[in-house]
Amino acid sequence: MDKSSETISPPRGFEEVYAKYRTYFVGIAMSYVRDRMAAEDIVTDSFVSYWENRAATEVQHAPAYIFTAVKNRCLNWLEASRQHAQARQDIHSTTYRLTVQSIASCEANEPQSLLMAEVGAIVEREILRMPERMRRVFIAHRYEEMSYREIARLYELSEGQVQYEIRTAKQLLKVALKDYIPALVTLFLH
Repeated sequence: MDKSSETISPPRGFEEVYAKYRTYFVGIAMSYVRDRMAAEDIVTDSFVSYWENRAATEVQHAPAYIFTAVKNRCLNWLEASRQHAQARQDIHSTTYRLTVQSIASCEANEPQSLLMAEVGAIVEREILRMPERMRRVFIAHRYEEMSYREIARLYELSEGQVQYEIRTAKQLLKVALKDYIPALVTLFLH
């Protein structure tokens, strides 16, 4: 058997084709993806694809088929890498913006404002839950700055009843705000 017939005869088994062309195609894949492990995976997948479809492909066209498969898989890998990089960049960008906002909030004492807004919402909710007379008396005293005597005359109550309604309202608010009292004390002491 002469040397020319040896080069013309195509490899018969998967191992032969793989051994003959693997290094060449890994080099091509590396030039695209610049990641050794990814290049080797791409080439292996391309060889497997060729071998699974070898009945439809003439053996002498194996290098062209494998080259096309490697190129297409490299393009797919690069596109997936681009999408992953974009997602990482978006996450990084979002994290960066949130961090900047948190810093700005801390520097502007924003947590105190948020705490006060929460407390205000709880007080408002609890006032709306109070019985009608208690609510009217409490609002007149706290928000309209009326004295016990003025409230008693306005609502035809004794000053003792006014005092009772205000004390009970304060107790309800104290219970509703029990988790916030330590923070409020700390806030007002500084």
